[in-house]
Amino acid sequence: MSIKKGFLLLLILLGLSGVGYSVVSIFNGMKGYYESNKKYDAIREIYYKQKAPARQTSNLNNKELIALNDEYVGWISIADTRIDYPVVKTDNNDFYLTHNFNKERDKTGSIFIDYRNSVDQLDKNTILYGHNMKDKSMFGSLSKFTNQSFFEIHKNISFELFNNTYTWEIFSVYTDTDTKWLKTSFSTAEEFAKYIKIVSAQSLIKVPTEVDYEDTLLTLSTCTNVDEDERIIIHAKLIEKEGE
Repeated sequence: MSIKKGFLLLLILLGLSGVGYSVVSIFNGMKGYYESNKKYDAIREIYYKQKAPARQTSNLNNKELIALNDEYVGWISIADTRIDYPVVKTDNNDFYLTHNFNKERDKTGSIFIDYRNSVDQLDKNTILYGHNMKDKSMFGSLSKFTNQSFFEIHKNISFELFNNTYTWEIFSVYTDTDTKWLKTSFSTAEEFAKYIKIVSAQSLIKVPTEVDYEDTLLTLSTCTNVDEDERIIIHAKLIEKEGE
């Protein structure tokens, strides 16, 4: 075999090995998504069984979910998205980036509340984090809200926290590499009013909703997968509370 033919054969073999590696990587990624989604489907089954009209069990009394994870505090859902998940809280913002609801290592992670937030009563701004997964699971659907048409008919977020169900109306959607907007508390009403003004002005969509210093906020945050430091941030204000 000539040197030229040998070199060409080597290139072909290297190309085939690269393709093979890519196929294996894609397969492993899809398998990971499937296994993670299957686990969350099982958790949803428990949650909605407890929510059946005949039982009307409160979130706090959902002993099956608490038995699975004693850091379970609530549930978030948004219509026409894949956001329909349990919410957890621990003493840091790192653990649930790499662990699922069952506290197993899982790149999908969990939806979790900022460790600075209280779950005994609502802070002025409660922050929830979740990964932007390629299959649109977890907070992968948040990018939909940068579309004005989608936003117009999906303005509300449902978030249960223990015995209460809260409805929130979105008033700002934007992307940013700065994390200074991820604040949970404010020293004065003036500081909070300034915060509202700034984050409202950043919105990529037109929102007629008025927000003032008396309102209570919910913020959702996820990465964009474009820049490791860039996030999609959604702010919503509390408009309804059901429960105790």
